[in-house]
Amino acid sequence: MTTYRFSGEIETGMSKRGFEKEIDAESEKHAEEVLYSQLGSEHSINRSKIQIEDQEEV
Repeated sequence: MTTYRFSGEIETGMSKRGFEKEIDAESEKHAEEVLYSQLGSEHSINRSKIQIEDQEEV
């Protein structure tokens, strides 16, 4: 498995917050799906409220 690091912003109500998260996955696309799932679940938001600004393989 490879580790991918994502950073960007999430909209929570009327404000925006930055995030940086590392995900272990077999592909970059799978890591992105896991990221959307985790952040959406943690903050009760839709994928459209999550903006990925940077992604890299660690």
